[in-house]
Amino acid sequence: MDDDEGYEPIQRPPILLGCGLMALLVVAVAFIGGFCVVFLESGTDAKAVLDVPARYGIGTVTFVPDENVYLVRLADGTFVALSDLDAYNRARPGARCRVSPIGTTDPELARLLQEHRDEFSPAASAANYLFRDPCAGTLYDITGVRVGTPGPNLDRHEVGIDEKSGKVTVDVANRICTTREGSDYFAPVECPE
Repeated sequence: MDDDEGYEPIQRPPILLGCGLMALLVVAVAFIGGFCVVFLESGTDAKAVLDVPARYGIGTVTFVPDENVYLVRLADGTFVALSDLDAYNRARPGARCRVSPIGTTDPELARLLQEHRDEFSPAASAANYLFRDPCAGTLYDITGVRVGTPGPNLDRHEVGIDEKSGKVTVDVANRICTTREGSDYFAPVECPE
């Protein structure tokens, strides 16, 4: 008498396969959760973290290409972050030119500095830098003040020092728009879209 005849045992997947699938599920949930935290935090805290202040010499201009800003360390040790897109080019729907420093070997630099130095903001008065929009020829001192012709200054971004890392941060999500009005070099204006 064979009771096993006609009886088919239930086939279950091996335990190892089940454990492997469970581990894969845990890893996938952790990855998705981590991605969401980073993604959601990036929308609420759009600050570029750069380097420690000592890395930036007094009177230097450093381009931060990922953020399209220039980080300027002024003579008093403070920082200014300037957008590389001026108001003229921001308003243009087509091709845009981006401002850049006039090179120290450019033969025009000495003449332009001499011609416009009295228009510089007090913080830029001793600087030997000028920014220029190559399309329109508009000039700006190293604090972003427009010189030579009236109009909006370069947009600025708030600069801070991260408490934990001690590194320079730039709030790239928010622009600070200004224009020169008489003796006020940075009179606030509404930022155009």
